[in-house]
This record gives sequence, structure tokens and C-alpha cells, in this order.
Amino acid sequence: MTVELTGPVVVGVDGSPAATVALHWAADEAALRGLPLKIVYVSEDPGPREGSSTEDVALTSAGHKVTEHAMAEVREQRPDVTLTAEVLRDDPAHGLIRESETASMVVVGSRGHGGFHDLMLGSTSLQVAMHGKSTVVVVRPPAPPERAGQGAVGRIVVGVDGSPQSGTALAFAFAEAELRGCGITAVHAWMGPITTGAAGMPFVYDVDTLRDQEQSVLDTSLAGWHDQHPHIDLHRVTVESSAAAALTEQSMGALMVVVGCRGLGGFTGLLLGSVSQALIHHAGCPVVVAHRRDDHFTLT
Repeated sequence: MTVELTGPVVVGVDGSPAATVALHWAADEAALRGLPLKIVYVSEDPGPREGSSTEDVALTSAGHKVTEHAMAEVREQRPDVTLTAEVLRDDPAHGLIRESETASMVVVGSRGHGGFHDLMLGSTSLQVAMHGKSTVVVVRPPAPPERAGQGAVGRIVVGVDGSPQSGTALAFAFAEAELRGCGITAVHAWMGPITTGAAGMPFVYDVDTLRDQEQSVLDTSLAGWHDQHPHIDLHRVTVESSAAAALTEQSMGALMVVVGCRGLGGFTGLLLGSVSQALIHHAGCPVVVAHRRDDHFTLT
């Protein structure tokens, strides 16, 4: 199976240090995939209001200065990448979501200012991750030194739960591993049933049997992909833990952590629950939320 991506890599910039890190990551990714890079500055649109157009002109001018500076940086870093830039007046999240309709992926920083104010803790990154039509990447800072070697160092981490959405994450992870020449660590996290039986007595289950069942979920999910990419170094991790904790731990020192936009079991309600938020807030590497798009992902 292969994954074909079309459309540009889109990166949101606002002049902040985090956005600059995202810009360089996006430029490298565009070069890696042989895709154009589109730099987008979204200036908050206040809607109809009274007042002079001077402020609008100033905001637009500021946006052009940011995008021009960004383009100059990319030209120096990646002169082979085809560049375009656009300044939009819109809600930042809505603007980037619309861009995602024709993008291969949308890349944002973990924190920003201006149009992307407080990106990591605010609504922009989560809204884009939730509603984006293409793959969305939130470029996190690298793991702190004391934790940098505790995870899947130099590898791609991917969350697997047997759902179609985690299949989309696997498609992205294997394609990326092919391009980067790196290994994959596939993580399946599971929790034992937290229930009670008759008269409130604890429900007793066979841990070994359950562990074998969960291992089977991981092995079955990986079978087709590993057959198609036997040369990729594949590590399998099945752990009794919350998905958020398992993936965050493995992300420390990793190249990226990849998850589907929604899943089952440990990944239930991925974008709306604790897993994606935990990764976006605490992962030690870029967080990739892989959305299923028939016109962007072609499995053959």
C-alpha cells in the first residue's frame, strides 16, 4: 500500500518563534514530498464595524511583512521548494480549515500571537485538528533534555486501535517512514474493564487472555502494512495504560507521533477527549492528526 498526497503543504505563520519552527518543519516536509509550500497569515476579521480603513490596511501590511519574511527564510533554507503566500482576513481556525480543503497537510505551531494567539491552549489548533479536511500537524517543541531519550527516539510513533481512522494514521506513518528512512513504533494501549459483578463484587477477568486479545488487535492492524513495507523497522508496543499516557511517553525524542482523527477503545473520541489534547499539550515531538480524505489518500 502506498499513500499519494496532492496539494500544497500549508503552514500558518504569525511571526512568533513557534510559528517559525513550524515554518521550517513544513518547508522540510514539502521538500521531502516534492510538494509546493503555501505560507498563510490569517488576520482576525472583526466583521462589519464602524471605523477607518486605516486599521485594515495596517493589518494587511503587517501580514504581508510576516509572509515576505517567511518566504525569505524558506528560500534560504529550501531554495528548491516552490513557494506561494497569502494574507487572509478571517477567524484563524476557519481560515486554516478552509485551506485544508485543498492542502496535503496544514502545519501550525504550538503557540503563537496575533491571529494565532495562545495557539496551544486556545481553540485554533484544536479546531483545525478537529475539523481539518487534510492531515494537520501541530509542531511541538522537542522533548526536554531529561526526557528526550525515554521514548521512541528517532522513530515515528503511531497510535493503533483497529479502527479505520487508525488505519489512516498507519497509512501516513508508513509513507513518512519510507520518505525519511526511519523506523516505526506502533502503540496499542488498552485498559482492563472497570466494572463490578453481582453484589458489587469486582469483575474478575483473565489478564493474560485480555492481553493476548489486545496484541491480536495490533498484529491484525499491522499485517497488511508490514507485508507491503517489510524493510521498515517496526516495533510493536502493547501496553495496559491510557492511550494518552502511552503515546506521550513514546513521543519523547520521536520524530513525530501520528494518530487518527477518531478511534475506538483507548482512542474513543480522540479529538474531543483527552488523547489529542494531551499530545498537543505534552508530546515531545510534532503531533500529526491524520484525516481520512479519499482525494488526498489513495491506497493501492
